Amino acid sequence: AEYMGLEPKTEECFSEDTSKGSTVTLQFQVTAGGLLDVDVHIFGPDGALIKGWNVATEGKHSWTMEQDGKVRFCFGNQMARWTPKWVSFYITLGSNPNLAKIEHIDPIERTILELSEGLTELQEEQKYLRSVERVHRDTIEATNVRMLYWSMFEVFVLLTMGFFQIYYLKRFLEVKTTV
Repeated sequence: AEYMGLEPKTEECFSEDTSKGSTVTLQFQVTAGGLLDVDVHIFGPDGALIKGWNVATEGKHSWTMEQDGKVRFCFGNQMARWTPKWVSFYITLGSNPNLAKIEHIDPIERTILELSEGLTELQEEQKYLRSVERVHRDTIEATNVRMLYWSMFEVFVLLTMGFFQIYYLKRFLEVKTTV
């Protein structure tokens, strides 16, 4: 998985060479920064938009290429004025189907290919779960820090109230003599 920072008012693009008939998958998730939203666009070799997300937190798209060429993946943070965003994403390029047809492969090799594809899907899911876990861990750590500061404030208030009550009661119970 790739992890990159997007500065405000910027766009970052990546390109991958693909071949006709291969499967391409993009999965992304915004893990930190502002409202956790970015614009993501996928452009084909001819420059046409394949898929686009506006103000998205996460997304996944798979498709089969219909021509050879470079596919461009663009991540934009144009809507943010000051806040950089952190995006975790990965691009998976499937095997070239022109190498061998599935009917020409014996059953053992077919099973191996199916297991390989299943393993790849499992690895992609694990990458996604790791990025989700990272976001949740950051949230929990921020909450723990806030709870620590709030507890320290409560201790300060309790000690202040205790000293004030002792001082006030001593003054109230003092015997004053008048001469």
